[in-house]
Amino acid sequence: MTTMIAVAGKGGVGKTTCAALVLRGLAAAGVRPLLAVDADPNANLHLLLGLARPAGLGSLREELLAAEGGAASKEELLETMVQRRVAEGADVDLVTMGRGEGPGCYCYVNNLLRRSLARLEGSYKAVVVDNEAGMEHLSRRNLRVIDHLVLVADPSPRGMAAARAIGELAVSLALPVGRTWLLLNRPYAPGDRTSARDLPAPLLAEVPHDPSLAGWEAAGRSFLDISGASPAASAVAGAVGILLEGPPR
Repeated sequence: MTTMIAVAGKGGVGKTTCAALVLRGLAAAGVRPLLAVDADPNANLHLLLGLARPAGLGSLREELLAAEGGAASKEELLETMVQRRVAEGADVDLVTMGRGEGPGCYCYVNNLLRRSLARLEGSYKAVVVDNEAGMEHLSRRNLRVIDHLVLVADPSPRGMAAARAIGELAVSLALPVGRTWLLLNRPYAPGDRTSARDLPAPLLAEVPHDPSLAGWEAAGRSFLDISGASPAASAVAGAVGILLEGPPR
């Protein structure tokens, strides 16, 4: 059974960093194989995973509409095209969603892509989706189910408000979410935390400011190889342990 983890939040709160650390925590816990889905059009998760950036799946829509053949052959073609856009790593594979559609109706192609993604994701023990700021990828229902929706936020009033809005949007869209969590990134100080009653979701973990991450990224090193001595990596590894404790529902 595949565990689906979606990481969401407003821009600039460290979603991609947290998604990479979640993948590191899963790999360290022996959860393999793993699939990372970069759903941000400005894809950069590959830089933190030490992988080449694969071609985005968004371009498949135009290519498939231009292809000849019946519905069955197009579905088989799309599945092959998706597989070719998977960047394979030692512990984590990666796909990128790429840009959105252009003008015209893509409902038919989106349905094919959704089914193809479901088959791809079913081959992995866990899937981590790094969403763009907002909920577009989730609202398209490209994921069959979301076991854990992890809202990344800083502890500022704006950060809390944005996380709460995304959580409420997921509810209003009736998205298939098992549990929703809050991951507080870069708390201002050890004792400076928001009251539990003001949190938009149960607190999964607090990720402390970790200056070693900037140097790791600047050196082009994969976050999957970060030592457990890293305070941020250690905090997220503990959060991953909670996500793996049992069924979310």
